[in-house]
Amino acid sequence: MFKKQSTIQFLMFGVAIGESMTQLSNSQQEALLQQPMNFQQDLRWGAQTSLALTTVASLSRGYQLADVMNHFQNWYRKRQFAPEKTIQHVDVITKKAMDNYIKNRDTLSSGVFEDTADSEDILVRMLPVALYLHHEYGVSFINDEMAMLTLHRIAGLTHNDEGALVSVGMLSLIVSQLLEKQSIRDAVENGLAFGFEYYSRHKVFASELSAFEELNLPDFANIPVSNMTLDGRSATTLEAVIWSLLNSDSYTEAMHNAFLHGHANSVVPTIVSAIAAIVYQEELILQASQYLVSRKLIVGVASQAERLGRFN
Repeated sequence: MFKKQSTIQFLMFGVAIGESMTQLSNSQQEALLQQPMNFQQDLRWGAQTSLALTTVASLSRGYQLADVMNHFQNWYRKRQFAPEKTIQHVDVITKKAMDNYIKNRDTLSSGVFEDTADSEDILVRMLPVALYLHHEYGVSFINDEMAMLTLHRIAGLTHNDEGALVSVGMLSLIVSQLLEKQSIRDAVENGLAFGFEYYSRHKVFASELSAFEELNLPDFANIPVSNMTLDGRSATTLEAVIWSLLNSDSYTEAMHNAFLHGHANSVVPTIVSAIAAIVYQEELILQASQYLVSRKLIVGVASQAERLGRFN
């Protein structure tokens, strides 16, 4: 048996396990999910987990935008939060933003504004921010402009396209509803409703909402997986994540659904694993976490976050 874990620990274990599973074969994934105590391999997580860890480490001390970016820089330039045996690849948009900051030292101009920045690569590292905002402002953080500014500015350090920011907002609102112990279906419905209401009131974002209309269909969960297309954009990835969760009753089922979208995509399983971990909080996650390389780093960052009391 394992001792009771905090929500931030379940989240970070979920992120790391999900990302690691994208490196496994189908049979290895099934072995981990079905008999985790008998699994014999290391789980090698990567840059998505590292960036989420840097975000947690920074926000544990309170919100300072420059400090968040400095933590990213320490990962990018000094390989902090990137231990041996982990798989570290920087995506094109994040690399450009890191280089912008090195050149200008300006957090408000480092992020990439081009349409290419509407990328799924922003979503994983923003998951801990949802927990932080829920703790600091409560489930109604959408009603606090400072909270929403914090959300958008942290995302905008790298991905400053309006579509990416709306996706981050929608995902964060859904996670916040889940933290209130709403069912997945209710959390999705309520989170999207709050998101549509908020972003429709802000002209700069309103035109982006058309990308999320399919999520509002009453039978969205019944759409055949073959009808869903992943193109690397944040909204389509969010659709795949939500579909996977809506059609699950357990962590294992959620992960099976996540891999139905194709093994070429690593972001969907990583997000699904993270959210399913905090929803279901199954012992399977704790058992699987024993195989994570550099597990002590993940535990240390999450434990500090819990101790300093800025996360759920």
